[in-house]
Amino acid sequence: MALSETDTEGWLALSYALVISALVAFAAYAVLYTKFFSGKHKGESETLESTAGFITARNSQSMWRISWSFYAGSVGAWCITGPPGYATFAGWLGMVFYAVATGIPIILIAFLGTKVQEKWPTANSLGDFVMLRFGPTARLLTIIVTLFNMSIFMLAEFTTIGGLFQDFVGSVNYPIVIVVGILTTAYTAYGGLLVSIVTDQVQAILSLLILAVVTIYVAATFREDLPENFGELEDFLGPNKSGYSAIFVMPLSLISATVFNEGMWQRVWAAQDERALKMGGCIACVWIVIAVFLYGLFGFLAAWGGLIDFETANPNLYMFQVFRSGPGEGQATVSKWVEVLVLVLAATMNQSAIDSLMNGITATLSSHFLRREPIMYARFCVVLISIPICAVALKNLSVLQIFLTGNMLGACCFMPLVIGGYWDSPLGCRVVSESAYIFSAITTVLITIAYGTGRQWNGNLGESIEYGAKYNWVLQGYEWDYFLVAWGFSWVTLFLFGFTAEALRMNGIEGYGISELLGVVPGFHALAQDSKEQGPGPLHTCCMGCLGKPVEDLSSSSEPQGKMPAGSAMVFVPPQQNDRGVNGLNGLNGQNNGVQPELQQQQMSTPLAGFYPVFQPAPVQFSTFPNPAEMWQPYPAPQQPMMGMPPNGMHPGFPMGGPMMTHGLA
Repeated sequence: MALSETDTEGWLALSYALVISALVAFAAYAVLYTKFFSGKHKGESETLESTAGFITARNSQSMWRISWSFYAGSVGAWCITGPPGYATFAGWLGMVFYAVATGIPIILIAFLGTKVQEKWPTANSLGDFVMLRFGPTARLLTIIVTLFNMSIFMLAEFTTIGGLFQDFVGSVNYPIVIVVGILTTAYTAYGGLLVSIVTDQVQAILSLLILAVVTIYVAATFREDLPENFGELEDFLGPNKSGYSAIFVMPLSLISATVFNEGMWQRVWAAQDERALKMGGCIACVWIVIAVFLYGLFGFLAAWGGLIDFETANPNLYMFQVFRSGPGEGQATVSKWVEVLVLVLAATMNQSAIDSLMNGITATLSSHFLRREPIMYARFCVVLISIPICAVALKNLSVLQIFLTGNMLGACCFMPLVIGGYWDSPLGCRVVSESAYIFSAITTVLITIAYGTGRQWNGNLGESIEYGAKYNWVLQGYEWDYFLVAWGFSWVTLFLFGFTAEALRMNGIEGYGISELLGVVPGFHALAQDSKEQGPGPLHTCCMGCLGKPVEDLSSSSEPQGKMPAGSAMVFVPPQQNDRGVNGLNGLNGQNNGVQPELQQQQMSTPLAGFYPVFQPAPVQFSTFPNPAEMWQPYPAPQQPMMGMPPNGMHPGFPMGGPMMTHGLA
């Protein structure tokens, strides 16, 4: 029996039935695939046997799966509310650049991720990369920003789906939030990143098919008169300040948000090879731009056609107004089959985005705090993080304001990571150092607060600071000058600190790095996870350039350049312990595939990080291991003399001759 448009209870029941059926179907597919089919594909069965595989699915996914996964992780339910609302005041210019800016970060992550894999192939997470390139304090800061950023986006997704059912379907928000939370948590905890990517493929294809159907429906049924030059709404729909701001603000805010989204970085580790990653990212970018543009276009057309009463309409429901036959119909509520289809679309995108964020948060926590723990702990993290976020989502906060906070924080911090990822030459490692990164991030946050205070000054210092900070981080509608201050000062302060420190070094004035200074604080090493006791085992080495680059097996017959003394071992002094030096010997010889003793001797006469030979009474096995950054432990002062080292066996660059670090001796 067909439902009449006035049968609100019937449409409500139909909406819940179809949406929940779709969510259950995706969850069931995820579990069944993981249980019965993952072992049949090369590389997938191993991903469920370890924590590292659970959070990375390393080198197991093809180009098309990576592309669908990038798409599904980027295009969430926020697209139903964000782009349509933004287009109604930023105009066609803002609508276009919103769409383009949503796709650009995926290409950036794909190409930057390739560089990261080439230079630090043992990294399993964004935090690992930062640890290997900068140091433990930088990694700790990055983890905090990343967790905050992903929690914000996950909150926005739960808020969006709850708001749609509360405001559009006419229900309450908590049933759908609870259903999405339980189902997504269940299959994500069961299968990890692999199952997220597998479901992303199905969810992305289905969401694009539904979007195509909705687009055809709008093209066939939209018959409103469109005034020339946008009529009375020319100031809102034509080129305007918000639209021009979008040219700068949207790419900046979305790039910064993506850089601090571990869910996106996980696709880097999961890709089979460089081609799969780069081509997958480019394909995803195209689909993302098209999809976000169409969502924005629906809101734009509704406003242009006079279907939105801006005084009474809910901004989160502007897209649904395009299905109305006239402005007299008032506030949109579900009353058409196409609107139910859009709800299924929203729930599909919502589930795919949330499982990516859940896996990203789990990867961030596991790679830092749970390195050696069983996979059960990683699964428990998935459950633990969902509960408080779902609870806050029930407050139905403003989605744009939620996004703004994360975007501003990312804009203050992301430039040093991008610059450091590409500029890792000897000079780059000294200038874009760990201390410079920390200084830049903290200083930029304070400068943005000061700028907001100045912009909102009312003569009262306390009130101006309070409101200025709130306006800067929560209330301002993506105004270009606030983002320009955050972005501009992030790299200005980075280079100001870095080049100043380099100039002082050139004049013989040395100083301690941030990790050296914080290293004397009780509990810092445990929190930063820069050293942790490890049981006896073979000594492993990594390349001179940064911790994650492998060198040749020194026990093999194919010896690297030069000869190592018989029975000697290599002890690495990590670069993060000494901001004065470069990241190892390749800063001196430009190579990372061998050990040259004469350069070691040269290095030992300078306060640089690097490898140092230590005579041992017994042979030591050399090899590479999955993640060097996770296995450092204090190495006691040797009983026998160390070549070129002080008698106490301590590196001269350490505060009070702090300990060198090694993995363990056989």
